[in-house]
Amino acid sequence: MSNVYNPSPSTFHALTNKVIVISGGANGIGAATVRHLASSGARVVFGDSDSAAGTALTQSINSPTRVLFVPVDVTNYADHLTLFRTALERFGRVDHAVAVAGVGERGDWFGTGLGVKDVEQLPTDATVRVNLLGVMYFVRVGLAYLREGRSEGEDRSVVMIGSAAGFRESPGLPVYQATKHAVQGLMRSLRKPLLEREGIRINVVCPGMTESAMTDGIVQHYRREGLAVNVPDDLAVTTLGLLVDGSMAGKAIYVEGGQGWEFEDGLKDTMPQWLGEGPTERLWEALRFVDKGDAWSFMQGQQTGT
Repeated sequence: MSNVYNPSPSTFHALTNKVIVISGGANGIGAATVRHLASSGARVVFGDSDSAAGTALTQSINSPTRVLFVPVDVTNYADHLTLFRTALERFGRVDHAVAVAGVGERGDWFGTGLGVKDVEQLPTDATVRVNLLGVMYFVRVGLAYLREGRSEGEDRSVVMIGSAAGFRESPGLPVYQATKHAVQGLMRSLRKPLLEREGIRINVVCPGMTESAMTDGIVQHYRREGLAVNVPDDLAVTTLGLLVDGSMAGKAIYVEGGQGWEFEDGLKDTMPQWLGEGPTERLWEALRFVDKGDAWSFMQGQQTGT
């Protein structure tokens, strides 16, 4: 079975009148996603810290009754509440949530030349706060709003923008890579209980090199070497595909040069090859015990006396 994932835009009409909330929607991948959603007839509420770009985007779409911009600092929990509350108050529900906001490597955490004097100064935690804490805030609040008013059988989903750095090494980007691994881990931890208990899907899009303000300094070198580069529209199309396709749950799509491949199923299916049959069998036996997290909840209750 092929793991190629290239959704057809002809299916995106299914998003007509659906309500989608987006973080980081004013530029790059987020802005492309907002445009594609708007052209598909969706109702969109997007947040971003770049108010000028957010306002300009809404004006360019020229659909003030269907596309709303809310100034959002994703490191501020209250801003996430405002973002989702705005969507619910304006449109009456939230169908899907897309976490796009992210930043690149900030500060020098693990430079090879750092000495004992250098490490006395606390490094910036900006990358962790935006790429990890901001995503966790968004998903936590978003799930509550996806549950609100949901009828049995209604499709609800979350898509997070991760990175190829979330599943392979990225020298020179240690903190960025750590946050993207964390996004991948968040999806893996949530996918089973969300789907089986609540019917809510969660997926991750993992772009390779993509044109953006974050990659301005390196994209030209990629192209010069003949390496594949995505444009923001490529990731928007993949994201909309995941929103539309109710069969996609707990998946991760690597996107390179506009082409997509799902890899979570492959990792699971080939585990006996790269880990060994015995360890794989014992690992899955342990995971069956943990199941949807009930064992952890029980142990936490024992520790707290509840």
